[in-house]
Amino acid sequence: MKLKKFQMGALFALSLFATYLLASGVSALVGPKSIAPLVEEVKASVVNITSIKSSRSSIWTRRWTQPSRAIGTGVIIDADNGYIVTNEHLISNSERVMVTLEDEREFEAEIIGDDAASDVAVLKITADDLTAVPLADSDETRVGDFVFAIGNPFGQLQNTVTSGIVSGLGRTGMGIGDIEDFIQTDAAINEGHSGGPLINFSGEVIGINTAILGNSGNIGIAFAIPSNLVKEVVEELLEFGGIPRGILGIHMRPVRLDEVEEYSRLYGIDELKGVMVTQVVNGTGASEAGIKTYDVITTFNGEQVVGVNELVGQVKQVRVGDTVPVELFRDGEFMTVHAEIRTRTFMGDRIGLAGAALGEIHAQDEHFEKLKGDGWVVRDILEDSQASKLGLQVNDVILRADIPQPGEDGPAVYEIFRDGENITITAPED
Repeated sequence: MKLKKFQMGALFALSLFATYLLASGVSALVGPKSIAPLVEEVKASVVNITSIKSSRSSIWTRRWTQPSRAIGTGVIIDADNGYIVTNEHLISNSERVMVTLEDEREFEAEIIGDDAASDVAVLKITADDLTAVPLADSDETRVGDFVFAIGNPFGQLQNTVTSGIVSGLGRTGMGIGDIEDFIQTDAAINEGHSGGPLINFSGEVIGINTAILGNSGNIGIAFAIPSNLVKEVVEELLEFGGIPRGILGIHMRPVRLDEVEEYSRLYGIDELKGVMVTQVVNGTGASEAGIKTYDVITTFNGEQVVGVNELVGQVKQVRVGDTVPVELFRDGEFMTVHAEIRTRTFMGDRIGLAGAALGEIHAQDEHFEKLKGDGWVVRDILEDSQASKLGLQVNDVILRADIPQPGEDGPAVYEIFRDGENITITAPED
């Protein structure tokens, strides 16, 4: 009897709630009964991408093995010029990239540029009668907005449409990439959707699908790169072919709770958010700005620092050569220093070129546009070093290093770009 009373009460409450929803206009949020017209409008802009990849994971390799194949999705953003946006991880280290349109026409694509930090790449095909879809202002996206995705799941189901809502915005700390500011959605995203569009109900791309949480796309947690970030990266890639990403020049870790409590006891501060500097790298922007070990970085370039991954992403979004304000907490006081963001350098001994300081190539370097940002520039060479004896010169660009595996016969061979030409340097065998 009590159960029956509860049921009647619940039904009455539900009926009142439904009446409220209708009266408040929530029924208008249900929207159209079908998204088929929208799908018809944009599906021709979605392409399948197949990349034939080499075995190497960087400009140097330990010999060649059989190539592999990666399959994903892309979206046409400029029909006149044939520009396509997709994920960098899909086409990196590719020997060939093939694009298949909805009408089954197939083209070999040119890689205009790619950026690993944001996982964005731009391809180009030469074709007539292409259809493009506009990139939205992702800053206008709200949690709860209806969205749908079009992709090529598992490389077999072309133009599969899934729908859902925007589940979250500004997702960071996922460990997916260097720059993390993702749109979260519950639209089903599977392997093969990578590089495809996440589209709003205005028929605009609000994001490029890039990752899922877990091994399956069926658990309702997927992430897309916001279209505003995509726009910024695409603009740079079209102009320069690549985006040099810099470093601040520190090692860091999160601030521990016991440290915050100690600072509160000593200095009377209520809270302290940021990262603890554990080491400063000599010769970097951080060292020259006066940043010290045990400093707590609280803001970077005017933005709150909430964690290690977040600061890495913030640094990556600053142009190499720019100087930005960094707020620190040191010895009970907040202070601001100004640090230059510089390219990373490392010694070439890891690729058999001991004595050579190598750095990323960037837009200020000669021949950057021709090289599309690929390779490592020789910034300095120590006298009488192995690199010097091989004839390496400052401003040489190392395009490829083929290094024998331990126990394997044969010399190390380097492909070098020098004075507008490609040359080969072969190291003498031990």
